Order: sequence, then structure tokens, then C-alpha cells
Amino acid sequence: MKFIKIILVLFVSMALVQTDAFAQKKARKSVEPLYWQNPLLFVYSELNEPKRMKLPKPVLADADGDGITDQFDAEPNTPAGSPVDSRGVSRDTDGDGVPDFKDKQLVTPTECQPVDADGVGKCPEPACCTPKPPACAIGDLPSVSFAKSSTVITKDAEPVLASIAGRLRNNPACKVVVSGYGEANKSSQQLSWDRVNAVINYLVEKQGISADRFIWKYGQSEGDPNTVDIRGAAEGEEGPNVVPAPHPNLRKSK
Repeated sequence: MKFIKIILVLFVSMALVQTDAFAQKKARKSVEPLYWQNPLLFVYSELNEPKRMKLPKPVLADADGDGITDQFDAEPNTPAGSPVDSRGVSRDTDGDGVPDFKDKQLVTPTECQPVDADGVGKCPEPACCTPKPPACAIGDLPSVSFAKSSTVITKDAEPVLASIAGRLRNNPACKVVVSGYGEANKSSQQLSWDRVNAVINYLVEKQGISADRFIWKYGQSEGDPNTVDIRGAAEGEEGPNVVPAPHPNLRKSK
């Protein structure tokens, strides 16, 4: 009886061993189902690391060597070494019309443009630092007297006018106002004009003072009609330096 049991145990053990070996052999021959694999995996693998196919190296023409191929290059003859944008056009950082490769002032402020051929602009002086013209410091000036009804510069008036001319030369930024009086009638207005004209002509012709430094005022009220007053012009004060005779047919010769 024991013998039969031993034979049965051996038979079962051998059956199990054979079954396990068959299962392992079958497992080695089995293939993973295709639905677990990406059909493009082979293509991706070849693109990353080609093993079965050899792709030729692409050659794209770039005549000027700026890194932009000719088919996309908007400026195909860019000089060598010139920095370009994505279209192959020479860069102009400050927009002054001179490309960077020949611009000697790479960043020119807008207020300093237009620029010269080298891209260098001329900047205006800052408003805070623009020198102001010197203020007129000529001070009070003497008056010139005339004989009654006369328009002639007297010998006594000549040194007065010479001193006025000297002070004008020493104060080149100054203009002066020359005022004559007499507004009652046409005759007095013309006489006033003649006297102002005589004073200005003497300073221009005899003393060499520029005519554009005088401001005409004749026929004024509230003054001595036989006197011509001369004073420094106030800052910003303007007026004519040439005035036609108001009534030339009434002009006094003496």
C-alpha cells in the first residue's frame, strides 16, 4: 500500500514539473499585443537616432553670411559682420537712418536728430543752461537840447552825444529809446520827428552806432518840446528803428 502511494506522489510531481516547464516555454514564445505599442514609435526613434536611414544634411544658401537664408533675406547683400534683424536687414538701433555697422553714435536721442553721415547728431543745449543775453546796464543817459524851432545839433550837444555813443559801445546788448515831444499840431509833430532824426543820424553817421539799436518815439506829450530824451530800453521793449516823416512838407531846415 505504501508503495502505491509513493508511485502516485512521484507521478503527480512529474506532471506538475512538466506543466510548469510547458508554461514557461509558452510564455517565452508569447508576443505583447500590438495595441500596446505606438505605431509611430519606429519613426520617432529613427528621427532621433537614425540607424536604418541616412538623411542628407540640408544646405540652404546664405550669400551674405548673415544667418538668414536667401529665400527669407530682405537685404541679401548685407556687409560682413553687420548685425541684422530676423528679416536679414541691417539693424538701426536709434532709428536715425544710419545702420549700426557704420553708426559712430549708436544711440542718438531723437532731439539730436537729424544726424550726419556717420550717425552723429547735434544735441541742443539744455533749456536750463542756455546763456541769457546780458541785461542792459547802460543806466541814465543825458538829454539833448535844441534851440527854439531848430533841428541842428549844437556844439554843446556834440560832447553829450559822444558820451552817449561811448556808453553804447560799452554796452553792446543795449538798445536806447530816443523820444521827442510835441503833439499839439502837425508842425510840432514834424519838428519833434526832425529832432529825433537829427540825434539818431549824428550817433549813426558821426559816432558809428548801428541804426538798429535805436527805438523811435516822436510827438510825445508831457515833455520839453526843445529836448530829446535818450534812455536805455527796458527788457523786451521793442519799437521801430526807421520811421517816415509824418508831415515832410512842414519839415524845418534849421
